[in-house]
Amino acid sequence: MTVSHFISEKEEPAREIMTILRSWVMDLGTHVQEKISNKIPYFYFYGQLCYLSPAVDGVDFGFAKGYELSNDDELLESKGRKHVKSITFHSVAEVEENEEKIRHILNEAAILNEYHSKRKKQRTTK
Repeated sequence: MTVSHFISEKEEPAREIMTILRSWVMDLGTHVQEKISNKIPYFYFYGQLCYLSPAVDGVDFGFAKGYELSNDDELLESKGRKHVKSITFHSVAEVEENEEKIRHILNEAAILNEYHSKRKKQRTTK
């Protein structure tokens, strides 16, 4: 199953929320890869970046290394998890209202992943 197919099978507003968030993740560039893992869409950018998961009352947008993110706007929640942090969106309007903040979080997560990837390569080549 592809990510597109996964999203197309969801009911509204989850389908539209996932479509918007997916497009913003893909805007990060050509290095972004997507696949279904653990029965949900995962996105990779120099490693695991984020995921989309249907929630009872919306869509959970999670970040694999959320604990490293600054979370200045306090959108990210740990929900008792050590590493992963996520935002649960309940409406398309909520996503659109927070576009700038979400894109900032995505960019920060991508930069951190790329930094860790390059640092790891430097250590293994020495």
